[in-house]
Amino acid sequence: MKFQQIRNATTKLEYGGTTFLVDPWLADTDAMGSFRQINNPDFSPMLDEQLDIPMPMCGLPMAANEVLKGVDAYIVTHVHPDHIDMGPDGTCGGPLCHDTPLWVQNEGDAAVMKASGFTDVRLLSEQGTTVQGVKLTKIEGQHGTIEPCGPSCGVVLEAEGEPTVYLVGDTVWFDAVEQALRTYRPAVIVVNACAAYLKKNGRLIMNADDIELIRRVCPDAWIIASHMDTVAHAALTRYSLRLVLEAKGLDNVYIPDDGETYVFD
Repeated sequence: MKFQQIRNATTKLEYGGTTFLVDPWLADTDAMGSFRQINNPDFSPMLDEQLDIPMPMCGLPMAANEVLKGVDAYIVTHVHPDHIDMGPDGTCGGPLCHDTPLWVQNEGDAAVMKASGFTDVRLLSEQGTTVQGVKLTKIEGQHGTIEPCGPSCGVVLEAEGEPTVYLVGDTVWFDAVEQALRTYRPAVIVVNACAAYLKKNGRLIMNADDIELIRRVCPDAWIIASHMDTVAHAALTRYSLRLVLEAKGLDNVYIPDDGETYVFD
């Protein structure tokens, strides 16, 4: 398999003969605006200095058409504005090819994507679905330590001749994550790890402590830290995450730059 970090949670996987684009947020730098401009009391960062930082905080590492080149299917783990482009009219995925198969977590997200003009919207399931030799299995997420910030999911990918991959998605460590690790024993684990916080929801995604727990369950897995250095409410940067992991003795975690590619056998 080939993994490419694009930006934030947007990643590109060549896996089992299929190229997946995961959580395709392709907006230009600053296009989403700041939390103050969004002006939604449900989305309040922990620190006042985070209110006025526009997002995304950096551009794509390549042109959007290059990101989309060769993509066979999209996976949208949940419909949040830092995971897929949202228009002012509420439609999503404007830059994407609307005829490309698109996988979502539930009927609610499917309805949003169909209303946005996508013609081939498919549901992930916890029982797993196999398409062209690749099995996709939905794993429940918990998107907040206080109150979940809506439903979210992860995805396990399996295919003959490929390492099992677990895209953890926007979640903190909880029982379903541990169960997935013990059940599927993934060789590659992609962790959204900037420890973003909102006042209402608490910590939304994983931090270094959660990565340490993953490592205890899967000591031989390749762990990749994604969802870094792009959103204003993050508590960790690539640099600070690396320092914390090194202090824990966890120096075998990949923290890719945007555009960086890894190949796993």
